[in-house]
Amino acid sequence: MKKLLLIINEKAGTGHNGNSAFRLVKHFSSNGYAVTVFPIAEGIHAELKDILTDTAYDSVVCIGGDGTLNHTVNELIRKDMHPVIGYIPAGTTNDFSQNLKLPRDTGKASEIITGGTALLYDVGKFNDRFFLYVASFGAFSAVAYTTDQTFKNIFGYTAYVLTAIGSIPEQLSKKCHLRVELEDETLEGDYLFGAIANSLSVAGMKFAGMTSNELHDGKFELLLIKCPENLQELTETASALLRGDYDNPHIVLRRISSARILADEKTEWTLDGEYGGNPGEIDFSIYPGGISIMVPEE
Repeated sequence: MKKLLLIINEKAGTGHNGNSAFRLVKHFSSNGYAVTVFPIAEGIHAELKDILTDTAYDSVVCIGGDGTLNHTVNELIRKDMHPVIGYIPAGTTNDFSQNLKLPRDTGKASEIITGGTALLYDVGKFNDRFFLYVASFGAFSAVAYTTDQTFKNIFGYTAYVLTAIGSIPEQLSKKCHLRVELEDETLEGDYLFGAIANSLSVAGMKFAGMTSNELHDGKFELLLIKCPENLQELTETASALLRGDYDNPHIVLRRISSARILADEKTEWTLDGEYGGNPGEIDFSIYPGGISIMVPEE
């Protein structure tokens, strides 16, 4: 019998993911899996890295937000474990699941895990950490991890918007100086925002033409927004970004497979919406086909 680890983050999304546990265990058991459940909840002090020590799992399934999946993938890669991953999105924005057309409905998502197709998916490496769809810095990049969880549970995506609006004066004053060394050029300047992404949306927003539909082609997108001189430039840049007009002089877009980034020590990063620290030097590379994840059949 195959072995499956089911990781349930009770706090993600509306905070009611634990209600699905029995239904999921029954579904996976009826499909030939011996199921072990690992809950992420208040009062549970065991860590995922300890659970992954003794048993070789054929499948690891997460029900939670993008942060839960990020943590799981990091632990699996560090331990050189390569089970097939299943993801049941139950967070607030779920950018990663939108990329792969994974439904939020628990029943439909579990059907994909047992009857879909395994996709080899590229993973980004940020120094010694891994990320699935975005590493970002600058204006509004910290909103995902600074928004109160209870606030997110009650208001969902609106919580991010309200938090962002409340911090606009502070966010627009951000200025991050970076030197970015690519394979064939070097970029340097003061930037309002930047991201290394392999995603069709970031923080629930889609940017036309930023990323191709090939999310496993050995390339990520580097997006940099130069600091505007005035409000008019900021407005023009935002409009161009939403239109997918990357000829705007304040927008830099490159497709990359590696980069060395020298950052101002005050530059804080987020990785898949989780706090990524403020390293002064970053080595970015791609782990091609780093994970195998279940997606809907074409």
